[in-house]
Amino acid sequence: MSTARIFLRWARAFTASDDLLNEIVGNCLFGFLTVLLHALPLLEYERGRVEALGMLETARAVWSAVSKMEEFSAVSEEAATLGWDVQSISDTLHSYTDVFDGTPSTGSGCNGLKFYVYSPPAPAEAANSSGPRNGTEADSIAALLRGGPSGYLHALARSPLQCLFGMYGTELLYHRLFASAGCRVADPEAADFFFVPSYFKCVEVINYADHFNAGRAGEDEAGLLFEQTLDHVRRAGPWFDRRDGADHVVLFSWGRFPCRLPGWREAIRSAVALQVEDRCEDLNSEDPQSTFSRWKDIIIPGHIDRWRALELRRQNQPTGKRDVLIAFHGRHANNTDSYGNVTVRTRILEMEGLPGVSVGGFIEDYHELLGMSLFCLAPRGITPWTIHLYVAMLAGCIPVILSDDFELPFQDHLDWPSFSIRWPENRTGKELYSHLLSLPVDVIHQMKQKVDEHACWFDYYSAASGCSPYEGVLRTLGKRLQQRPGYAG
Repeated sequence: MSTARIFLRWARAFTASDDLLNEIVGNCLFGFLTVLLHALPLLEYERGRVEALGMLETARAVWSAVSKMEEFSAVSEEAATLGWDVQSISDTLHSYTDVFDGTPSTGSGCNGLKFYVYSPPAPAEAANSSGPRNGTEADSIAALLRGGPSGYLHALARSPLQCLFGMYGTELLYHRLFASAGCRVADPEAADFFFVPSYFKCVEVINYADHFNAGRAGEDEAGLLFEQTLDHVRRAGPWFDRRDGADHVVLFSWGRFPCRLPGWREAIRSAVALQVEDRCEDLNSEDPQSTFSRWKDIIIPGHIDRWRALELRRQNQPTGKRDVLIAFHGRHANNTDSYGNVTVRTRILEMEGLPGVSVGGFIEDYHELLGMSLFCLAPRGITPWTIHLYVAMLAGCIPVILSDDFELPFQDHLDWPSFSIRWPENRTGKELYSHLLSLPVDVIHQMKQKVDEHACWFDYYSAASGCSPYEGVLRTLGKRLQQRPGYAG
């Protein structure tokens, strides 16, 4: 958080007076907006949403004023030549506004499904309730988390902006979707499903950055939050126990959840789980444990940040302009010790130096490379799932899935073989290279077309009607509702 604190200091300085604000906006508009947007998540975390909303309103007012100017297009083009990503600034403003306003990333409604969403505990329920509750520092997310485990549930159930970023952003996005006006019902008796806000990975990520539980060695913040969440759900009414949780939806955004959560298998045995993979597995420390039931659970795509999704789509080139055959750059045994047992990534390196191949560790211009490549490798990591699959799809690159145990999302309504290749891990290397090299041009063209048609299913910021990860989940939940057995208790 040290970098974010630097941005926050500058943001406060820039907005200290109207005269200074106007001068900075006049001299460096996009730099001003970039500083404020980088500062906002920390401001909300440290000081509360009221102050964060004030800064967001300042950024929105500036953007609204300048975007209406006749010369805005020319100014934006000039800014782009100087390295400012104007579209990303606009999209980030939109994302933050959505989170603070509580509006979803997708269209209104949930295909007719009705959700009851558990609200945060009332302030009186929180152990920290003795302090002022005025939306300022005393009531901030940071204060609640640093005050000890009793504040965890109250803090995380607020959908903090900190939870929007990275692969685990699904925890906030699905909460926002189900809590939106077109999905949520106030009467539990009218609900088809009950959504349980599930910020189990976000609380770990925040602790990694802020060390809010320093001094409480061995504390499992995710496990404690899980226990508190279930206790709160049961205290809220009889709805969880009356059907053994079968009409409740929980979410696990990380491959090692839910196994890291004590007692999960019994506690949520009947609940519908939205999860990124079907098992908990860590090649370095544990044997696989199945966590997935095809009769009730749903595999969801991992989250790609809005700015990155935009950049990947922007780099998507037509087949005729793709002059790289195979691409993969990321972690492997030679650059990350924890990947020593991920042998499929070591086998990928056997193709290094072959014509048309670009593989290895992290590089600059990676997104541009994917947009110029015909096939993008999506190997397993320490766990079977891989974000490389979804990154490839958004870049318009035919994914080659190198993970024998990866349970793919939405298999009941997506024709995966039409837009992806699944290849055995132990045959990765020059045999894979020969196979891809031998594919007819017309087959590659057809698969590339299908990739572009299906990419919206893995883009949480998709503007395509009826095509997004949310739509995939809602369709499947609709089927689950029709198939749900009666429960006599």
